[in-house]
Formats: sequence, structure tokens, C-alpha cells
Amino acid sequence: MSDYLFVQSQNPFTEGQTELQYALASQLHRAGHNVTLLLIQNGVTPAQIGARRTGLDTLLDLGVLVLADGFSLKLRNISADDLKFPIWISNVEVAIDALTEGQKVIWN
Repeated sequence: MSDYLFVQSQNPFTEGQTELQYALASQLHRAGHNVTLLLIQNGVTPAQIGARRTGLDTLLDLGVLVLADGFSLKLRNISADDLKFPIWISNVEVAIDALTEGQKVIWN
């Protein structure tokens, strides 16, 4: 079993590649791997309550740990109360930690 950190910086409503990354994360999770998703930059857009359903919602339904970068949220005027449950506020240092710990990091 491997540990994966997916870093999503793109908006799934404008970038088709995003859904492919969500699908890969889902497949790896279903195969028994530890998967975490970090949303940064425009990738935080689908994290808002009421946002159209995307592969992000599938990951949340599967129990994948989803983190949203606080700075990216702040720049887009998205508060903690605006986030779908259970998305946790974090920062990009998570990616640095994952790299130093030997996790597989996939950045889109």
C-alpha cells in the first residue's frame, strides 16, 4: 500500500483534466492506497457548498481526506463555513511534508 498526495490547482468547471485526476485518486483509494487531496489556487472552487457535483464529491463520499489551502480560500473570499463537509483547511506545506516523507505526489 502506498501513500499518495494529489494536489489540484485547476478548476474542474473549466479544466477537463481535473476530472481525470479525481478519477485516478478514486481508483487508487478503492485499491487500498492512502490518498489525500490538497486543493490549491482555482482548485478550491468546487469545495464550496452548493457547487455543482464533481469527482471531488465522489472522493468525499469515499472518505478520502480532502484539504483546502487557506490562502487560496482567502483570495477567493471562501470561508470555512462555505466548505463542503468534511473538507479541512490546511496549507501548501502539506505537499512539502509529503515529498520529504517519500509519498507519491501528483500535481495538476
